[in-house]
Amino acid sequence: MNGTKRALVRHAIAITCLAVLAGTPAGAATLDRAPWGQGPGGEQVETLTLSTDIARLRLSTYGARMVSLQVPDRDGHWSDVLISPDNPAHLTDFWVMAGASIGRFANRIANGAFALDGKTYQVDRNLGPHTLHGGSNGFDSRLWEARAVRDGVEFHYVSADGEMGFPGTVDVRVTYRLEQRGGQAIVAIDYAATTDKPTVINLTNHAFFNLAGAGQPLDGQAVTIAADRYTPTSPDAIPDGSVRPVADTRFDLRQHTRFNTILAAGGMDQNFVLSAHKPSQPVAVVTDTASGRMLEVYTTEPGLQFYLPAKPPALAGKPIAGFSLESQHYPDSPNHPAFPSTVLRPGQEFHSTTRYVFTVAR
Repeated sequence: MNGTKRALVRHAIAITCLAVLAGTPAGAATLDRAPWGQGPGGEQVETLTLSTDIARLRLSTYGARMVSLQVPDRDGHWSDVLISPDNPAHLTDFWVMAGASIGRFANRIANGAFALDGKTYQVDRNLGPHTLHGGSNGFDSRLWEARAVRDGVEFHYVSADGEMGFPGTVDVRVTYRLEQRGGQAIVAIDYAATTDKPTVINLTNHAFFNLAGAGQPLDGQAVTIAADRYTPTSPDAIPDGSVRPVADTRFDLRQHTRFNTILAAGGMDQNFVLSAHKPSQPVAVVTDTASGRMLEVYTTEPGLQFYLPAKPPALAGKPIAGFSLESQHYPDSPNHPAFPSTVLRPGQEFHSTTRYVFTVAR
């Protein structure tokens, strides 16, 4: 038996012992772990599948990502509402980010540069002159350690000082839990990070959803975002530093708005300001009339990036429609002192929580 197989057997035994000691209460998630194949760089990648009576969440050690999320519709038919390649070798281009944990800095940094404590840092630029989602080799394309926790999986990664140009050795943990409460299937994501030097950090998940099911049209879907302000941007999606009301703009999504209406106006890729929201209230709601599925998003973060591309990315040569609701701090925050700070210092801990709650209208 080789080292990899021995490690998998030891982990399976550990999971079994954990289940025996803790018991399995009603609605608790079970966990299965298995090899998935090789990642784009030849990495040996694993999947970890959490299951309840009404949801199955498949995770991967490559990018600490969600690979699949299956939930039933109003007729009891199960579909995958998360879009991602089935083969880890295909996690390239746009799809390397789909469902992944994003860092060190989610969204954009203008010109790939920021000043911190009087020093200017130049980080990896992977979007023309700018940095997107941590650079060309961000957290989404790293191999993470994984261990079982109650109802979930904790992923761990240590980002070295200078990785992608960012200062400080950063210790990051992302924990996924799959919970069942009545008819609700809840995917809870907890983020935590510490550093040994002053740095900036902005973590999110780049789930790409379609409530009708992967490969289906978005015709019956609509969104509400509980934000009365947004951060205007330049044509290349860099914030100008202001915060403005959504009233009388196409970004006013406080009333349920059909995706078709947004797509007809060119789609959307916009950060919304959530500074006045309560964590106990959803910041976004998406519904699908065809399946009856509803998604509510709850977060402790101050911003929400809504991404609905007018030109869907292609998977296996076929355009795949979907949307993202990324809870995070504002784009380019290190270059705008008036924005909520993304600075993390030694002795501090970054922490945030986001919940995706799925229900079905009968």
